[in-house]
Amino acid sequence: MEKQSRFLACGTPFSSADDHTAIVKSLSKQFKMKKASHLSWAMRLSDGTETKNDGGESGSGNCILEVMRNMNSVNCLVLVARWYGGKHLGGLRFRIYRNATKALLTEYSTTMKKSPIG
Repeated sequence: MEKQSRFLACGTPFSSADDHTAIVKSLSKQFKMKKASHLSWAMRLSDGTETKNDGGESGSGNCILEVMRNMNSVNCLVLVARWYGGKHLGGLRFRIYRNATKALLTEYSTTMKKSPIG
């Protein structure tokens, strides 16, 4: 929580056959994000396709996508929700979007390395 705003990041594997609208809706329901002030997301595919959405928080989708590029994360979609706490965060909100995305992708990467495949 930062200045009474709350943030939550979640994600899922994603392929070109998936419908990003349906996945964002499903994730927001699963993680109880429907009442969030902003739902920002980005997705990257191994074929180079990238899509993002700011969810009403100008520049936030780009922050998520930037971290995904830096971490070479592909074939996934990351969704970050923000519940506005009544105080403006200025540029700090971009750092929070980046940090939330990085923490999620790092945890996912660590979990996947520990889990046997197949």
